[in-house]
Formats: sequence, structure tokens, C-alpha cells
Amino acid sequence: MKLYKHTLGELSVNCYVLVDEQSGDAVAIDIGGDEGFLLLEELKKQFKIKAVLLTHCHFDHIGGVYKFYERGADVYMSSLDEKGILDGSYNLSAVFGSEVKPFKLKTALSGGETLKFGEIEVEVISTPGHTAGGLTYKVQDMLFCGDTLFAGSFGRVDFPSGDISVLKKSAQKLFAYDGCTLYPGHGEKTTVEREKSSNPIKYYD
Repeated sequence: MKLYKHTLGELSVNCYVLVDEQSGDAVAIDIGGDEGFLLLEELKKQFKIKAVLLTHCHFDHIGGVYKFYERGADVYMSSLDEKGILDGSYNLSAVFGSEVKPFKLKTALSGGETLKFGEIEVEVISTPGHTAGGLTYKVQDMLFCGDTLFAGSFGRVDFPSGDISVLKKSAQKLFAYDGCTLYPGHGEKTTVEREKSSNPIKYYD
């Protein structure tokens, strides 16, 4: 399996692409925009995105999904954030003057599921707080945590359905995954051990 990281869209969201090297089929985690660039990357690196996993519904994480959905990719997101596909106030596209072309989910997730895409096995972890339907995807020793945790910081809770006490519980859940690397929705990767010891989320109630 190969991992590629691309920073996409107007708010510089990290899009992670996991590629099954045997088939060339790929899974993308969060496509916030610049879908034309990502299509060119498919041609350049010879993979094809067959599934899209969304950590939450904010426009900067889902704004580029439609092109891949239109082409036949299966899309997955929490049932609690599904309304954000159409609701511009909830997904913040109306606030930022952006646009999200609507798509439909293959499966609405709740956490606890295991998804399999060729050689890529994904454990779905419920991590609400930034939004009610926040999800983290665990692949091997990698945690793709969206805007739950960043290196030295954490996601905002002043948007619809944000809750700092809920976010802290989600962070503590991720802190149990010793030895794993955190791949956040913005910024650089970090480690569970580093964030467990120094992330300021632990000082909030």
C-alpha cells in the first residue's frame, strides 16, 4: 500500500490517498477541492479513486467530492453529518461563500465499522466534537483524524454541533492508540505520544 498526501482547496485541507498497489484502486480521505489536480495525479501516479472517506462534512473537506462521486466512487461519512451535504449553513459553505455540489453516500457510518478496499482495511472510529459526526479512520498504525486533533492543537468547536467537552473525550479516545501516527485534516502529521503529553485539549472541560 502506498500513501500520498495532497493539500487541496482554499483552506489547505490534507487529502490522503491510499493506493492498493496490486490493483491500482485507491481510497481518498477528504477531498476539499482542486479535484482537477487530483484527477491529474491519478494519471501521473497510475491509480484510480474508487472510494472517498470523509472525516466530517465541512465544505473544505467535501468540496471536491462530487467529481469522483459522479464518476462512480463510493462515498462514506457519518450519518450525523450527512445533512451537511445539502445544508450550506451546517457545512459552512454559505458562511465562506463557497459551493458544495451534492452527492449521495454509499453508506452512512456511525463508528465501529470495518471497511475493506482490496488490501486496505479501515477501522472507523467515532470522534465527534468538531462536528457531531466526526470520524477517524485507522489504517494499520495510521489515524486519519480530520479536524479532531492537529499537531499541537485541535479543531474549532464554535461551528454548528461543535462541543469542547465531546471533543476532549474523542481526543482521549485517540490517545489510547499508542504507537500510532496522527494524520490531521490540516498541517503536519504528529504522534499519539506527542499529543497525549502536550496537546492543549487536555486543559479544557
